[in-house]
Amino acid sequence: MFDFDGTLALVRAGWMPLMLDMMMETLGPLGSDPAKLRDEAEEYVARYTGKDTVHQTAALASHVASLGGIPQSAEFYKAEFLRRMEHLRSERLNAVETGRMSADRLLVPGSRALLEVLRAAGVRIFLASGSEHADICREAKLLRIDHYFEGIYGSAPHSLTKRQLLAHIIATGVAGERILTFGDGRTEIEDTKEVGGTAIGVATDERECLIVDAKKRGWLASAGADYIIPNYLDKGLLPLVLVGQTLPSVHAAERQE
Repeated sequence: MFDFDGTLALVRAGWMPLMLDMMMETLGPLGSDPAKLRDEAEEYVARYTGKDTVHQTAALASHVASLGGIPQSAEFYKAEFLRRMEHLRSERLNAVETGRMSADRLLVPGSRALLEVLRAAGVRIFLASGSEHADICREAKLLRIDHYFEGIYGSAPHSLTKRQLLAHIIATGVAGERILTFGDGRTEIEDTKEVGGTAIGVATDERECLIVDAKKRGWLASAGADYIIPNYLDKGLLPLVLVGQTLPSVHAAERQE
């Protein structure tokens, strides 16, 4: 199972600073220590990364109330964030659609090659995201990776959450320990470890995606990630994963790349 944004795609690269900037417009006037307030917001934004954005904005509403403010609804804050994010998102997608940017520029390095290897090996591949289902389907098609997946799941009334998707896969007869998940959020890491699977944390420093981001490393390691990688260019580790061999015992918090 793959997460989408920050794991495979860079369509929304920079979304977290954008969200935190928006949150601070409301939180800033409610406290005397803006840096502390931003750190607190960053913690719950990271905690709910991988889920529908409304979980993060619900946490914002609770934060505002705890500071004595009168919050807007979680849905209001979500809509405002998506409005701001849409400018960056549409600009990048338009560049691909018009040929001004290659699709691979909006993929974490090595993504396409990894998906090709998995597909050639006959591995069942699923895509799951907390972003809107219709948007994820459109973006995966535009980036020319939609055909690799047996199923694509995003935020929608009749779609599956990551936890539900894992349960569905297991219900088809796949043992939990045979599940391998790639993700940059705590949600998919924690859900995978709960069913006994292997979780690879993609802690890439967007947008170059060449080194591990230290904060992401900490979040993903604490969620239980078995390995931490910055991209899919490592020629030594991933082939072992793909053919099902036993990996060296390397704890996420200790692995440097």
